[in-house]
Order: sequence, then structure tokens, then C-alpha cells
Amino acid sequence: MSTAFSRRFVTLVEQFAGGNKRQFAQLTGKSPSHIYRICRGLSRPSMIYLEHLYSLFAVDLNWLLTGEQPIDNPQGQFKDELTFIPKLDIEASAGMGSVIGHEEVTEQFALNRRWLNSHLGVYSEKLAFVSIRGDSMQPTLLDGDMVLVDLSQNQPSKNAVYIIQTEEGLMAKRVQQKHSQLKVISDNPDYLSWEITADNADSHGIAGRVVWCGRSI
Repeated sequence: MSTAFSRRFVTLVEQFAGGNKRQFAQLTGKSPSHIYRICRGLSRPSMIYLEHLYSLFAVDLNWLLTGEQPIDNPQGQFKDELTFIPKLDIEASAGMGSVIGHEEVTEQFALNRRWLNSHLGVYSEKLAFVSIRGDSMQPTLLDGDMVLVDLSQNQPSKNAVYIIQTEEGLMAKRVQQKHSQLKVISDNPDYLSWEITADNADSHGIAGRVVWCGRSI
């Protein structure tokens, strides 16, 4: 049964995830069923979850809880604090590599710039969401995870997880600088590591660094 609160919550899902409840759940770390129940008025979010929504989206919690808006600052009051990040119609394999399709924008998500700056240390506007497929980066990344990629960080400078462009498609791998070579590591020990050298550098490039992971729980 729908309530005024649930209708306002649906507005959030529409604004920040294009109405896609499953993607909103993944982005905010909840199960899709929990989001569905809130949207239908069958459940209410916890205060911890509301605080999380504020940190991600700068949501006006007073409006969400009561429906009241400041007279001189309506619902769009935090618009200038948000950056809209596309989700690309490609998948980054955490296994053997996924063939790239057309890099079309399938959806857009809005995140709070202050949260990106303070929590992730990300100041770039060159950001994109990409879905993960495969198990080679478990337990760090799981099949179905949605990762945020900073496309400005395409020169590995630390032991971190990057999206690698290969002839077979995109791969999510841990990359370590090793002298003049790059060591490419899978967190799953069942997969062997390999190296990007001068001999194969033309067919392997760093697309960007994975800075955050969204997952439904």
C-alpha cells in the first residue's frame, strides 16, 4: 500500500537511478526486494540507510520524511552539488575478457560531489559506471557488481584495481608497476597473473581506476 513517504522515495529512485529499482538497490547497497518494499509502502528505511542516502546524493531528509520543502530552496536545492555519471553499455570481465559492444550510455546516476571528494578522493568529471562479470577478482569484486571508474586515472601509480582494455574487451584487474612492466593480478588465486610489457603494450591499455563498488546485499 502506497504512502506519501513511499511516493517521495520513488521520486528519489527516478531521479538518481532513472526509476530502475534494482540499480538503485545496487548503488545504495540494499537488496532489490528491500527497495521494492519501501517503494510499495510495506517497509521504512533505517536511519543509518537514510544517512547513507544523504552522503551519496545530498538528499533533503526533511523533505523525504515530512514532504516539507524550504520556501526559498525547493526540491532541486542540491542540484549544483550533484554530478551525473553515465553507466556504459559494456561489461568488464573479471575472468577471461568480455567483448566490448557499443559504448552507449544506458543510464545515468547522480552522486554528491562532496562525497566523491571526501570519501573517494575523486575530483575528476571523467567518471563512468561499468558492470563486472566473472569471478577472477573475488573476493574484492563479485559477478554483477557495478563499479565506478575514474577514467582520468589511466596511468597506474599504485597497487590498485584498474579496468584494462584488451583486444578481447575489458578486464578488471589489480595492476602493479614493476620496473618498466605492469604486473596484472587476479585477486582469485585460481587465476594466473601476467604482465604488460613493451611487446604487448599496443594491445593493452589502462582505461581507468576502479574507485568504488556498488553491490546489493
